[in-house]
Amino acid sequence: MARRIDPILAKGMRDLLGAPIRRRQAMIDRLRGVFERYGFTPLETPVIERASVLTGAKAGETGQRIFRWRHEEEDAELGLRFDLTVPLARFVAAHPELRRPFKRYQVGPVFRVDKPGAGRFREFLQFDIDIVGTRSMLADAEILAAMSEALGELGLGAHTLRWNHRGILNGALRRAGIDVSRQTEVIRVIDKEDKIGPEGVGAELGEGRIDEESGAPIPGLGLPAEQIEALQDFLALDAPDDDARVEKARSLLSGVEGVEATLKEVDELRSHLRALGCAERVQFFPRLARGMDYYTGPIFEATLDELPQYGSIMGGGRYDELVSRFSSEQLPGVGASIGIDRLLAALDELQGGRERAGGTEVLVTTMDRNLLAEYLELVRELREAGFRAEIHLKPKARLGDQLKYASFWGIPYALILGEDERAQGKITLKDLEEGAAAAREITSRKDWVQQRPGQFSFDRSKLVETLRALLRHES
Repeated sequence: MARRIDPILAKGMRDLLGAPIRRRQAMIDRLRGVFERYGFTPLETPVIERASVLTGAKAGETGQRIFRWRHEEEDAELGLRFDLTVPLARFVAAHPELRRPFKRYQVGPVFRVDKPGAGRFREFLQFDIDIVGTRSMLADAEILAAMSEALGELGLGAHTLRWNHRGILNGALRRAGIDVSRQTEVIRVIDKEDKIGPEGVGAELGEGRIDEESGAPIPGLGLPAEQIEALQDFLALDAPDDDARVEKARSLLSGVEGVEATLKEVDELRSHLRALGCAERVQFFPRLARGMDYYTGPIFEATLDELPQYGSIMGGGRYDELVSRFSSEQLPGVGASIGIDRLLAALDELQGGRERAGGTEVLVTTMDRNLLAEYLELVRELREAGFRAEIHLKPKARLGDQLKYASFWGIPYALILGEDERAQGKITLKDLEEGAAAAREITSRKDWVQQRPGQFSFDRSKLVETLRALLRHES
């Protein structure tokens, strides 16, 4: 006999069943509605790409986050995509006939060799929007406006949508004397400020630190004290509103190469956001950093105020040089992504798992094998009327077990039809949620039988009418 294999999931992976999938699809549908109003068109790309496509000429830290392998039938190493932006760049480079600017949205799974944590999985679903083919800050404003509207459409409650410009960060690094070759790794440390705080950032920029959760040593970058101090001056930059934050950044970085041109783009983008009516919903935040090394202009990030431990639920930015990995044509781009699964995990925590999404509305019980044709007619009639209905598929099961089946799967109503009801032209309906609530209060079986909480009978001819009133279905 073959050895039995334990049904254990790989780390950072999970199974989904029922309501979470429906909630996810409902979220995707709402996002799609917003983005199509903005003129984005759908795109699909494969989850498997050549590893060289995903990493570029230099793998760096990005390469360490990719699931990769070599198959004997392939002439190149393969990898699972870690985001949807790099495949987009490959697609655009491969299709020069596309009219530009090209606006697309895409939803699909991505994979990262990350340490699993709260709302953080190694396979997760992303929903991206991107505009490729223009350097105008109009495109950045459209992305921010669309994301702001999408976050509002999802009804997330209190959230913060922030943006910055990579040129501000680059100016702060030049002011601190950071060598160009080390800018990406320094920005990745700065990007951790929300998680580890200014002191943690300072330690990781210098000699290193001890991770508070695992106790593991985190090696530092070994920057000299004067460079760390200059960076911490920048990280301390804050003010009560956007106008003041822009002026503080202008003052601190005055005279640094490239900063004045950057601030002109910041002013232009702020002007566009005001015209689009969303300037009050987004916040210019000069300390904001994004870890990906392909960002070249404005960068964006959204977080939930009540659950900061979930980190970014939306992020993105401008990547004017990414497509040049695959083409001699310079094609600027800007985009943003929502981490669907991380966001759903956060919403589950906010709502305490109370939300019931979709699923069967009515179970037709099968308590009498002689009436199977009647039961099938009932379930057909309900489905034709637009109800999500199912018939219990074990006619020999006791009625109590069938009702337990309905309760387990969150089905709110069960229909009961026996010979007595049939002879009277009646059907009995049981409200399982009301019955469960009553069961916590009625302890006497005699009282239970007399009251029959959540249970009533009605004319068979009024089946659809009765259920439509209960479930508020539109005719």
